[in-house]
Amino acid sequence: MSLQQPLSQRAIFRFWYPLSATWLMMAAEGPLLTSLIARLDDPKHNLAAYGVATAIAMIIESPIIMMLSASIALVRDSASYHALRGFIIKLNIMVTVGMLLTLIPPIFNFIAFTLLNLSPEVGELMYGCLAAMVLWPAAIGFRRFWQGLLIRAHQTRKVAIGTVVRLLTMFLSAMFMVNYTTLHGTYIGGIALTVGVICESIATRIMAHETIIAIRNEPSHFTEAPLTNKYMISYYTPLALTSLIGMASMPIITFFIGRSPMSLESLAVLPIIESFVFIFRSVGFAYQEVGLALLGPRNEQNKPLRKFGVTVGLTTSGIYSLLVFTPLIHPVLSGLYGLSDELASFAVFPARIVVILPFLAISFAYLRSIMMNNRRNAIVTYSTMIEVGGMIALIFLTVTLFQPVGIIAAAIGLSFGRLGAQWFLLWMYRRVMPSRSE
Repeated sequence: MSLQQPLSQRAIFRFWYPLSATWLMMAAEGPLLTSLIARLDDPKHNLAAYGVATAIAMIIESPIIMMLSASIALVRDSASYHALRGFIIKLNIMVTVGMLLTLIPPIFNFIAFTLLNLSPEVGELMYGCLAAMVLWPAAIGFRRFWQGLLIRAHQTRKVAIGTVVRLLTMFLSAMFMVNYTTLHGTYIGGIALTVGVICESIATRIMAHETIIAIRNEPSHFTEAPLTNKYMISYYTPLALTSLIGMASMPIITFFIGRSPMSLESLAVLPIIESFVFIFRSVGFAYQEVGLALLGPRNEQNKPLRKFGVTVGLTTSGIYSLLVFTPLIHPVLSGLYGLSDELASFAVFPARIVVILPFLAISFAYLRSIMMNNRRNAIVTYSTMIEVGGMIALIFLTVTLFQPVGIIAAAIGLSFGRLGAQWFLLWMYRRVMPSRSE
């Protein structure tokens, strides 16, 4: 695929849709597991525990989230491959130790009961879920490293195949536990997530075998700076901080929800709303990798990529609006997610508040790819700081001044925090792009 001539919208679509399908399939795991948990015993406590446990695991996992983008941007020959592989091994050890630390009783008790103000029932269930997910972050780290190699080699369909493996193994393991064990729903969710990601990581490594051999046989590019530990730390630290700050938003939201009216109901529907809007946001998440792979060294393909992103963003937000602002929302929440009529009605209004998030997902991804393509990684971090800072400020003011139901305050904070970050990225985009060829 040549990057000298303007890319057609069809060419961008062919590159993007397998990655989009990957994220869409990943979005399906949320409804799949939460609907399963909702149909088992004690759904309120189990859903609340599962939502909090996965939020904490995602914070610990966050330093390796951007490894996919780093792999696309940095791996070009044998030397850079081995350097980045060594780097991800160190990161994986770090996040695994982080998961183990959360299981030490004094640390866990502080997080669950002092910081998050959880009930004993939710805390006990959350502990088991975290224990089941100890290997989950490291498996994701290796998977994203190998996925980056496949995307750089324009083998995006193999990435989608790996996700199919993940969903199938996750579903089969969950159904086995439902039918042949007496485990709590939140334990089943944590184990199934881990089994699925480990199987996907193994499958991705197998599919990337030929690509890895080709990279290892690629002679070093002596005209380019080597990937020393110092360089990788300076390059990757802003990206890791971006993920860490972004992931920290969910426990912060949980903190405020736990101190707001109707906290148990809010915690129960929070993972439902997250997974529902994630379905529509997911097609935009892949666009950061699309931009990094296709923009070109001097942003030659900026205009066609921007046009394609706007089209996709408007489409996803339009479909989401059609669902949440019509009677269709009730069968979705009751049928797809298995919520009771009470919880389904409770979730409708906050689901409407976050209507802007699907469009902002793809716009955010596109603008971040521009910054990373121009080695302005710190700007990506600043945008996330603005998003999370604005979200915290809005939730705090809303809860303090109006004392609404917790999930309402959370939805307001999520939406307007992301809008603030979007404004900042657009402002920086206008400063970065005039000095570059579009």
